[in-house]
Amino acid sequence: MKSKLSALIEVRKIIAFIIVLLFTVLSLKDVLDTDFIQNVILTVIAFYFAKSTALDKSGDK
Repeated sequence: MKSKLSALIEVRKIIAFIIVLLFTVLSLKDVLDTDFIQNVILTVIAFYFAKSTALDKSGDK
């Protein structure tokens, strides 16, 4: 349980969460175009999961 909790507090995960939250709030306030927000959020999430998957595979060896 502690390892899962400590894994949530990684800098990369915090930055990804903040970016998604920021762009969601700005989208709801109609400050940014929704297409732009969607592209940014999908890019951040794709990079995060690709990086996590690559790190998991290298750790399995």
